[in-house]
Amino acid sequence: MLGFWGLTVLPNKTYSQIVENSFKLSMAALDEEVKEGRSSVRVTVDKKTFVLCSLTPGKIEQQSLDLVFTEGESITFSVSGNNSIHLSGNYLPEDDYDSEEDPFREMSDEDMYEDEDGEDEGEDADEDEDMGEDEEDNEDDNVIVTKGAKRVAKQLAPEKKQKISENQAKPVKVAKETAKAIKEEPVKKEPSKKDVAVKKEAPVKKEEIKKEIKKEEPKKDIKKEAPKKENKQVLANGLIIEDVKVGTGPAAKSGKKIGMRYIGRLTTGKVFDKNTSGKPFDFNLGRGEVIKGWDLGIQGMQVGGERRLTIPSELAYGSRGAPPDIPRNATLVFEVKLVSMK
Repeated sequence: MLGFWGLTVLPNKTYSQIVENSFKLSMAALDEEVKEGRSSVRVTVDKKTFVLCSLTPGKIEQQSLDLVFTEGESITFSVSGNNSIHLSGNYLPEDDYDSEEDPFREMSDEDMYEDEDGEDEGEDADEDEDMGEDEEDNEDDNVIVTKGAKRVAKQLAPEKKQKISENQAKPVKVAKETAKAIKEEPVKKEPSKKDVAVKKEAPVKKEEIKKEIKKEEPKKDIKKEAPKKENKQVLANGLIIEDVKVGTGPAAKSGKKIGMRYIGRLTTGKVFDKNTSGKPFDFNLGRGEVIKGWDLGIQGMQVGGERRLTIPSELAYGSRGAPPDIPRNATLVFEVKLVSMK
């Protein structure tokens, strides 16, 4: 179960804290006792202040939000105006990730690599075990595989060490027998070519095994994935822009005619409109042909890119809504993809 989080922000006061447990802010509402005039709730993160929403008695008295504050962040809440504002949400578990599927994306290369890595690790473990039986001189060597915060050290079993010591003892025996042969036959002072070959044979194998280990082990570290960067912007007007996938084509700007695929949802998850097949939805960017949240949120997208736009009602359909599908003062969530631009 998720724990409840709440805070009452009074006018002309600030509430600062360093987040100890990550939480999600989902609602802002006026107090039961209200005064005239508009009141705005603000948050300061990394010395930058943003307005989360503005509430007016008798018109807009509560507003849905979708903001996550993570452990270690330094944040400050404050209110401008004459009214107290109640903030509420819930604490997040440590492994709370966004599992919502993207309808435009196929399995990415990273996903495929993750599956292959799982299989490769099993095969690598078998290969390492086989290699350990053929090694002749690695009593002091440990093979350390690092993955995340865990380290696993594989050491040679005592039985394998015994095999190695037996193999190392063979050249000594041959050398002793050769010495006896030299004493019995004083005429032959020089050692035979066979004896020399036997003495040199073992060290060559050791060097080759060490080279193979050095070449193969670093490959495991190459597969480490770089940490993913969070591409999320929260604008002062409440618009939230998240880059799900950065495109490779030219960037969209005002005056350009663009073609879009999209899915529009309410904060409840209900789909009220979509364009995922057939002819893309075309319009001129920045000309007021669509809601303001689109004109602002699509600026700078590159062709082939995908974004998630969380648009407050002031930048969508406001207090009128768009009956019957979109109620009054509704926050809208759009998943958009830029497919063409002229």
